[in-house]
This record gives sequence, C-alpha cells and structure tokens, in this order.
Amino acid sequence: MPDAETAPYDLTAELAAGSSGRDRAALVVAAFAVTLCRWTAMSEAAIAVAGRVIRLQVDDRALIDDFLRAVHTTGVAEDGPVDLVIASEHDDLRSGEVRFSTEIPYAAHGFVADVAAAVSEMTSLDGSLQDVRCIAPERRRILDALVGADVPVVDIETLFLEQVRRHPQEVAVRDASVELTYEQLAHVADHYADVLRRAGVRPRDTVLVATRRSVGEVVALLAITRLGAAYAGFDDDAPEARLATIVGKLAPAVAVTDTTTTDHPALRELTRVDSWHPGQHTDTDPEPLSRPPGSPDPHRTAYIAFTSGSTGEPKGVVVPHQAVTRLALTVELQVRPGDRVLRMAPLAFDASTYEIWVTLLNGATLEVLPVKRPSVGRLEKFFTERKVSVAWLTASLFRLLANSRPRALAGLRWLVSGGEVVSHESAARMLELHPGLVITNGYGPTENTTFTTTHTVRDSAEINGPLPIGRPIAGTKVFVLDRNARLVPPGAVGELYAAGSGVADGYLNDETETSSRFGHFSPDVNERLYRTGDLVRLDPHGNLVFLGREDKQIKLDGHRIETEEISTTLARHPDVRDAVIFVARQPNRGPQLVAAVVMRPGTDADPRSLRTFLSHLLPSYALPALWVVVDEIPLTRNGKVDEQVLIESATPPVPASRGDRDVLAARRP
Repeated sequence: MPDAETAPYDLTAELAAGSSGRDRAALVVAAFAVTLCRWTAMSEAAIAVAGRVIRLQVDDRALIDDFLRAVHTTGVAEDGPVDLVIASEHDDLRSGEVRFSTEIPYAAHGFVADVAAAVSEMTSLDGSLQDVRCIAPERRRILDALVGADVPVVDIETLFLEQVRRHPQEVAVRDASVELTYEQLAHVADHYADVLRRAGVRPRDTVLVATRRSVGEVVALLAITRLGAAYAGFDDDAPEARLATIVGKLAPAVAVTDTTTTDHPALRELTRVDSWHPGQHTDTDPEPLSRPPGSPDPHRTAYIAFTSGSTGEPKGVVVPHQAVTRLALTVELQVRPGDRVLRMAPLAFDASTYEIWVTLLNGATLEVLPVKRPSVGRLEKFFTERKVSVAWLTASLFRLLANSRPRALAGLRWLVSGGEVVSHESAARMLELHPGLVITNGYGPTENTTFTTTHTVRDSAEINGPLPIGRPIAGTKVFVLDRNARLVPPGAVGELYAAGSGVADGYLNDETETSSRFGHFSPDVNERLYRTGDLVRLDPHGNLVFLGREDKQIKLDGHRIETEEISTTLARHPDVRDAVIFVARQPNRGPQLVAAVVMRPGTDADPRSLRTFLSHLLPSYALPALWVVVDEIPLTRNGKVDEQVLIESATPPVPASRGDRDVLAARRP
C-alpha cells in the first residue's frame, strides 16, 4: 500500500469539541484502534505510540468509557508486531502522522476521516462500542449511493406481451428444428396453456419442466406463466436420491417431459405431459390471443431454483415475477431487438433466467444450443452459424475459450461471465483481440435472482488487476455490514447484504433457513435483506471487490457448492469417521474440490469407492477431484485445518473398476 504507508492527521477540532473529562491521548489511540478494526474486521489492534505498544481488544459489547480506561490499563510491550504507529509532537496526540504496518487497502482514501468521526462519536455517545460506526459524514454518502436505478414493478407476461405487440414478426426463439416469431410463440403458448390446464394445472401450482433445451421448453415456461403457475427446472444428471428429495419438496402438479425424461424414475409418480413439438401446434393465425393475461401480479412466484444446502438437503429458492423483470429491465444487462442470445444454461441453473427472460422481455432472439454438453469447438461453430451476439458463459468456460479458442468470440458484441471469479487476464486478452467487444462481470446469488452487481469493461486499458464485482443493478440495493450487521466504512471488509425487488421470497417450506438468511437484520438498514455470506470491500471508485466467502460455500464452474453438504453426505458412509472438504487453488490449475477423510479403524474403503458412494447422492459438479486419507485432520498452529499439507498429499482416485464404470455410465444420458 505505497500510497497509504504514512498519512498526516489532525484531530484538533474533534478533540476541542469533546468532553474535557476524557483523556485526549487515550481518546486518539482508542479512535485509531476502533477504526482499524472496523476497516479490517479484526477484533484486536496493536498501536505503537512514543516507543510503547498498546494492544487493545475491541469488543463491541464494551462500554465506551471502559474501553477508554483500558487504553491506560492494558499491558505495554517494548517490541512486537504492530498494526500502525502514531507519531506526534503533542502529548494529547491531537495531530501528527500515522504509519501503517498492516496493509490496509484504500486507507489513503478516508481512513483518517473515519478516525475523526470515531473521536466525535466516542466523545458524544454514552453507550457501547457497537454504536461507534467510524464513518465520516462525507463518506456515508458513498454508502448511500450503492443503489441501482428504479424500475417498475411488473410481471413477466405483461412485458412479454408488450414485445409481442412491438415485434410480432421477429424471431423470438430458434432451435435446431423450428423457430417461432413473437406472435407465433404467444399463440402456441396460449394453446399449450390449455393442455396444461386440462392436465390439472391451476394458478399458484408448480410445474416441473423436465425437457432438454428447445423451443418446446420456452413454450412450456410461457404457458405456465400464463396460467398463473410457477416452474422449476429438472436436472436429470443429478442422483436419483437428490431428485426424489426435490420432487417431494416441490409437489408439482404435473411434469412436462420429452423423450429423454418421460421414463425417468424420479418422475414415475407424477402426472406427465408431453412437451410441445412442431407437429403438435404452430398457430400462425393472426387473430388476437384467446384470453387476457392470466395473472398480472408481480409478487407471485415465477420459478423455484434449488441450491446446495449446508444440512445436506437442497434448498428451494422461491423467486417472484418482479425479481425476474427487474433483471430484464436493468440497463446494465439489457439486450436489444436484433440481438441473438445464446441459450445454453440448464433450466435448473439460474443463469437460464438471464438467458431466457432478458432475451424475450426485450425483443431479442433466443438461439438454443442443441447439444447437452458442448465442446469448445462445437460452441465456436454454433456462435458462427447462428451469429450469436450476446452470451453468458461461466468464468471457467470463458477462460477455456479464451485460452483454446479465442476466435470463437469474434462475432459477439457482448459477453457476460460470472458464477465464480472471472479471469481478468482472459478479459484483457479478449478485449485486445476483439475490438468492440464488451465484457460484463456479473455477480449474484440465486437468492437475489441471478445478478446483484455488475462491472463492465470495454478496453483492456481499464483492467489493471482482478475485476471488481461492481455496482448494484436496477431495483437493487447493497450494504456492506460487519458481524453485528452494522454498516462499515467505505473500503472496510464486511459481508455483503442485498435488498430490493430482486430478493427471493425465501426457501420453499423452510422457515428456519429462510429466517437465517432473509430478514430485517440490521439496526442501520430499514430494509428486508438477504445475507450473501460473501466478504467484500468498496474500492475508491465505488465498486465492490469480492474477497471470499464468510462460510464454507464455494463456486465451481458456476455451481454453488456448500462444502458442508458434501462432508455431511460423506459422513453417512459407514466407514468414514470424519471428513473435511475444501477447495484447492494451485498455480496454473483451475480450482478443485479436495476431500480429506479419516476412516474408522479396521475399514478398507478407498477414495474410489467413496467417490462412487457420493456419486449416487450428489450432482457430478460436487464430487471432489482430489482425495487424501489421513489418520487425523492436520491443523495449523491457529487451530485451522492445514489445507496446504492435505493438498500436497491429495491425488485423484484411482480409475474405477469395470463394474463402477458400468454404474456411472448407466447414470449418464
């Protein structure tokens, strides 16, 4: 932090306005200590003053007066590591210079101003340290600006029918065998809604859509929406036990199936309806639609998406219409008529929300990728053949294309990437290779409907390091809060909370999990919030920078994974005594899940059999790639799992036997 190693400070005015009964030198030291802890999320500060080191525990429950007295009574050391040094010619430390020993990014952009605010608060308040925010008035305005543009609260069908009126003859969706204009799509969906109604679908029901990507899939979604029902995607690659749990939680009225899923074991007990196909009905009759919109309520449920759960049970995120339409209306993500947008993400993955609805609610064309698991070569060919202009790619796939098929992006005008940390090297290289390309780093949990913040770059000169996750999109507010859910100063480390019309209604039939992640948590924010669990800080440009997870959750290939779900599931194996799951990030390699396992005495299970066991219970993306069996989980001197020691010993499981290969092959489509 060369620009902030030292900084002058002057607290004369704040001290003069304070209570004369409080020791001014102690007040200055206390203000620096509390501000330092607010910025770094630490609970201890070591400050050197006049040749001595004062170590202070910053406990937010402590009374301010007690904390000030502790500045005098705390132990004094002549040496030892320190966080910052205060140099002053005045006994009361009213002005001087502060030198930072602990690196504090962006400290030059407001740290001293926040110390001055802390002095004022500590002299005017009689409460506890938790009331001392350390946020200068002029810097609070920076926090107030973390809000996206206003958007109307509206339902999906209203926006779709508006596009039908505006662009009736433009192609809305196209797959390998059929294309439908906006007018045709509206009529076909209208007729298919009758099919679903006759099968028993009623308003507020849920319909499981278990089809491959196709025009028929899109017809089903619009028909479900028209009936006032909600949809949920079906991941036929997931283990049967997981799918059975999801189907049980959803209790869908019907399942829409095609030839690939109609006989799926998880769907046997459900009423199944064949998906729409070209021979069934393609209405080009110019007559108006047979009925008005089904339900113009923007607060009703649009879809339910399942994510990983720390208890070992998948959680169903209930997403309302207004959350989806806010995504479609945000300028930072808006496509335009004439754009051809890639349709590739599984419907059970919330990236599909961006692909489908941002396209259809803005009059663009959805280009459906026919193959289930495309190679980079096939994707490059598809981009060229279909003249794709807008695409969402996971950060891993983007990196792979940039490294192996950089020319594949030549025809794109806009690339949106995310799901995990986006490679800034890949972004810079692609911007140099493809002038005119725009790249957007899109960040957001499923619980805030696909995207919460975005950061867009148009020139490689704009990239000088890791990409920020940016600023909130329309209809969205974000807050960076400390462990007590109180605002932290700009530049300080905190957990990201989201508010606004994108926030989901909660988890399906799970009040406990819902109340732990959604609610009015903060005394500083009068909003219903979603706690993301992500640690961030605000940079001097007003952009959020992602720092990591507050819990054990990770993202790989765009999939959100709770490591505790994997370890909990692995612990069900009778031979496993203990298991730890974490992610290895090694140079020149992508992130990989690592499983460290302690076996019960006398057992002979090995990583290959354990991985096979997991494969029947968890989706493929949640299966660890590296395994190590140990007698005890090694710990660092701080009592944390020594991940580096485990990584050095971890290896891929040995190749499966013929029998195991047959089992795994039978599960593949």
